[in-house]
Amino acid sequence: MSVRESEIAALRAALVAKGSVRISHEDLWRLWCVAAPRLVGSPQQTDDLHECLRALAEENTICLPSRSSKRLWPSYVTVPASRPAVKSKPWVSYPWRAELGWAASLRTLSQELFADLVAINAWLGRHATQTVPLVPLRYRSTEIFGKEKRLDDLARTTLFDSGRLTLDLLACVRYPPPLPAAIVGNGPDVLIVENSDTYWVFHELLRDITGHPIGAIAWGSGRTFPAQVDALGVDVAGRGPVSGIAWYWGDFDPAGIAIAEAAALASSTVPVQPARGLWSAMAGRPIQDRDAVDWSGVQGGHLLGSESWALLAPIRAACGRVAQESVLIDTLAEWVNEPR
Repeated sequence: MSVRESEIAALRAALVAKGSVRISHEDLWRLWCVAAPRLVGSPQQTDDLHECLRALAEENTICLPSRSSKRLWPSYVTVPASRPAVKSKPWVSYPWRAELGWAASLRTLSQELFADLVAINAWLGRHATQTVPLVPLRYRSTEIFGKEKRLDDLARTTLFDSGRLTLDLLACVRYPPPLPAAIVGNGPDVLIVENSDTYWVFHELLRDITGHPIGAIAWGSGRTFPAQVDALGVDVAGRGPVSGIAWYWGDFDPAGIAIAEAAALASSTVPVQPARGLWSAMAGRPIQDRDAVDWSGVQGGHLLGSESWALLAPIRAACGRVAQESVLIDTLAEWVNEPR
């Protein structure tokens, strides 16, 4: 064999390093010139390349084209090692419990989600013969994964759906964040306000007035309230679910309107209604942050009603806002006597 072992090794390394499954005639020739520079321009250059290719084919580094071709020079060679590896699907053959049998038919599953399902499978197996007490979601998540928020993450994936993972299967329940609240009367209604100082003003005010329908005052904690809305149907201030009306009032600015709208949409048990009288009362107060507030795209008429929305038009026209704290306490007391 006239071709040198070092030249075979050099071409082998170059073909693999290129990373292409199919290497053309032109590329092959360029790689050969680099692998065997002593042969460039030599009459032996082509014959030695053929000899080198046969040696690489015999060791299965490359595959040559079909012998049916009449060309002496191969138009291309293929490098099997450069083909993408077929990804294994361990979840297809994993011994799932019946509750997770659907996992075997998944087309794709990341390594992380596969590990999560294996952990759930093991948990189901440990409790197969016993009644599992219902616990809050993050308690169950900590028990299964050692991570209290992992089930929150999984609940946002397609693994959670009817016929797949459910909170019932895992014997857990998602409780809404609690509302900071205080009892201020015997009435069935609850008033939720956006800001903490307004909460304390109403707390004192409502305790000193009798005969009003507001049984509890709650602080919506600003943008947090839409996530807390369902707490209204569980418990507010230890009085149990709200049996009357849940009134909401926030700052008159785009963010305040957005919070009120999101809360109204999020409520699945107790409807949240805007305290329109309190929103309307903001129309007569000094406008704050003139020319600094962008009201474009804000459509609050369906939330507050056309009458209240029209009263507040000058604030929007001035590109300003009005905070809850601008409304006089006497005005708040007037609303308490006749909530609307």
